[in-house]
Amino acid sequence: MKRYLNILFLLLALFTAVACQSEQAHDHAEETTYTCPMHPQIVQDEPGDCPICGMDLVPMSAEGEAIEITDDLAFLLQPTNQTIVSNINTVKPEEKALPVAVEMEGIITYDDRRVYTVPTRVGGRIEKLYVDYNYQPVSKGQKLMEIYSPELVTAQNELLYLVQSAPEDEALIAGAKQKLRLLGATEAQISQLIRTGEASYTFAIYSPYNGYAIGLNTTAPVARPSQTSITSPNNAAGGMNGMGGGTTGNMADRSTAAPAPGESIQLREGMYVSTGQPLLRVVNPEQLWAEFNIPAGEVASIAKGAPVQVTFPQLPGEKLEAQVDFLQPFYEAGENFAKVRVYLPGEQKVARVGQLVEGAATYTTPPALWVPREAVLDIGTKAVAFKKEGGAFRPVAVTVGTIQGELVQVVEGLAQTDQIAANAQFLVDSESFVKVAE
Repeated sequence: MKRYLNILFLLLALFTAVACQSEQAHDHAEETTYTCPMHPQIVQDEPGDCPICGMDLVPMSAEGEAIEITDDLAFLLQPTNQTIVSNINTVKPEEKALPVAVEMEGIITYDDRRVYTVPTRVGGRIEKLYVDYNYQPVSKGQKLMEIYSPELVTAQNELLYLVQSAPEDEALIAGAKQKLRLLGATEAQISQLIRTGEASYTFAIYSPYNGYAIGLNTTAPVARPSQTSITSPNNAAGGMNGMGGGTTGNMADRSTAAPAPGESIQLREGMYVSTGQPLLRVVNPEQLWAEFNIPAGEVASIAKGAPVQVTFPQLPGEKLEAQVDFLQPFYEAGENFAKVRVYLPGEQKVARVGQLVEGAATYTTPPALWVPREAVLDIGTKAVAFKKEGGAFRPVAVTVGTIQGELVQVVEGLAQTDQIAANAQFLVDSESFVKVAE
């Protein structure tokens, strides 16, 4: 009996020990907390992932104590894409007014106000042409062509008849002379007509301007439907009005021989011209333009009268000093830009029409903050500077303006008292991790 009691007491003690161990294990399981090995400030009651780095949480040791997060340690515990700890030189934005030069590329063109059109005052046929090619020099009073015009022949005969039959009627004679003048005759031609007493069947047209002939087109004309001769039924039948019909067809051809708007002038000997038709254009190259295209954002900085230095890539060392005379915004092919026009000095021999040139327009900016170009990082969608706060650098978005040499203008994002990294490129790796706080 005693033996059985000993066995019973032994089983009871064993059961008590197992129950105590199970209760201790249960209490230990309820008290277990989990933390991140890299970020000990993260403490949770159940397993999971670290909200900062994504690592698996591990059980915290029983004897482990919570780590006190000081201000210095807080910088180290921030995500790597928010704060960077580094020993690098810093600079402060400097407020000043800086002279800036806008680099431009352009071309030499004519002054539109010095391009003249020489029209014909009377209809007729060109018998002799003295202007053969584009850019041929033309001087004032030079003979351009000789033209035959029945209207001029009739006006000459009227003046000769009055001079010979009614020399006392000065009013009629003066009227006949004025008619010839309106038809393009010069005083010398009228005097020669009265002196010789013979009408000239060809009249010379003289240039009223100095310059170069442009707008000539010596290629064969392409016939348009309006230029074909108009044949009447009488012409086709060869009847009584055959001559009149033929004349009508020729006159229709002459009246429609004028070039259509936008076409080059088909100037050649033997062609018929109508009254008022432009014969050629004469450009005076004494005053030339240099036209430059610049981005639309820079036109607000350049004012009329700003000095411009014009250089010639083909002629190193040649420079011209000029001023901005005209600014005009343009929109073409989906692009906004502005056209800057500069009048070149009249007494110079280096500029030629069609020549490519470069220009630098200078102006002084209003007082603004300027920092080195290396201190601003362009990450595509925005520009970033790294401002020093405490012992680390924090990226801040900045708005840049004018770039001049090694300096860049900061419009927004920085204050004059801020310290920023002198070189922002050291923070760039193969995958840009810069995260700007909104």
